[in-house]
Amino acid sequence: MALLRCIRWLRANIPFLVLALCIAEGMLAFLSMFTFPPLALAMVFVGLLTLAMAPLLRWVLGGLESTLVRLLKLPSEGESSVDQGT
Repeated sequence: MALLRCIRWLRANIPFLVLALCIAEGMLAFLSMFTFPPLALAMVFVGLLTLAMAPLLRWVLGGLESTLVRLLKLPSEGESSVDQGT
């Protein structure tokens, strides 16, 4: 159950996590611009890859969530006990 809650939390908050990661990458790129410029250029591409991977990660987390719900025989996030007739 804790794993399912963790996956649901990650899936719901992935935009904020990606934003925080991109901000951290930008700060590292800014600081390295004065000391090691090739790292700053590399960080730009790492940031673009991070943005490109975010939808894929959300899709993978959705698949993990649905598989875990199916294996544990739990109601999905949108269902309630009223929908199941109990």
